[in-house]
Amino acid sequence: MNPIAGKMPLFYRHRGWWEGEYVHCSPGMEIEDRYLFRIHAEFPDAGRPAYRQTSHYWWPDGREAQLSYEAELKGDRVVFDDGRIAGALWPIDDVTLYLRFGYHGQEDGYICEMLQLSPDGQHRARTWHWFEQHRLSRITLVNERRGEAMDAPWDSPPEAPAKTNTYRHPAGQARTHRRSFRD
Repeated sequence: MNPIAGKMPLFYRHRGWWEGEYVHCSPGMEIEDRYLFRIHAEFPDAGRPAYRQTSHYWWPDGREAQLSYEAELKGDRVVFDDGRIAGALWPIDDVTLYLRFGYHGQEDGYICEMLQLSPDGQHRARTWHWFEQHRLSRITLVNERRGEAMDAPWDSPPEAPAKTNTYRHPAGQARTHRRSFRD
């Protein structure tokens, strides 16, 4: 059995397929980029690595990218140092993981990510705070849902989640706005 299953069961519950949308914002909350993704999170039972993530991304303009990340369990942390990123992940409560990492070649910057997994394991939310010289430079919001066991081809984009934003107007009325990824 994978060593993460026993030492970090919350992270192990993230195994499987995930799909959703990344939205990158400036510190002033202006949208800078957004795209759909599908992720496969694997925890191999034998050998190395202890964790592997393969991510496929689709932009509205037709661009695509696929990246893989690998990590090992070291003590009470999952440690990434795969040539692209370096950092560590650990649980901070019963639904939240914390990951601090940086990209190789960008020594003045780092990212602090929090991952929340719903109790039923079907939804996940992630927020990234990007820092350059210890100053906030970007915020990333990730809304995702558990995908099926990949009945769809890996290279076809997932359906975009409908956006629902509810806020309370100063007059006390709740308002809901819905829009799709393509809007």
